[in-house]
Amino acid sequence: MAEPLISTANIGHKFGPYEVITTASQAVAYAAAVGDEKSPDYGDHLAPMTVVAAVLANLVEDLGLYELRLQTVHVGQEAGWDRKINVGETIRADARLAASSFRRGNHFATISVDYSDYEGTQVGTSSTTIIVSGQDSE
Repeated sequence: MAEPLISTANIGHKFGPYEVITTASQAVAYAAAVGDEKSPDYGDHLAPMTVVAAVLANLVEDLGLYELRLQTVHVGQEAGWDRKINVGETIRADARLAASSFRRGNHFATISVDYSDYEGTQVGTSSTTIIVSGQDSE
C-alpha cells in the first residue's frame, strides 16, 4: 500500500492552491451538517467556518486520507478573518504542512492555510491539526 502524502511530506510542503466558491445553498447545507440549523442570518456573507470546511474537503483528498481509508481524527481548528467573505466570492487557499511528528504509531500533523481574494489580498488564516492512526515514522 502506498504511503499517503501526509506521511511523506516534509514540514513546509505546499498543498493547493485551492479555489473555492461557496454558494448560499452550500452554506446552508454546511450549517445543517454541523447541527447549526438555527444559524444566525449572515445576509450576503458566509458563516466563517464554511470556507475552511470547503478547503479541508480538497485538502483531505490531496493528503490521501480517504483513498487509503486511514483512521483520522480532527483534533484542532483555529481560524481568523480579516474581513467577511461574501456568498459566491472566489477564495484562494494556499496550504502548507506546519508541523509533523510521530508518537506511538500516530502521526500528528498541522496544516496552516492562508486565504486570499481575487485581488490577492489576504482575507484570513487557519490552522488544522489532525491525528492519523497506525502510521510509523521512517
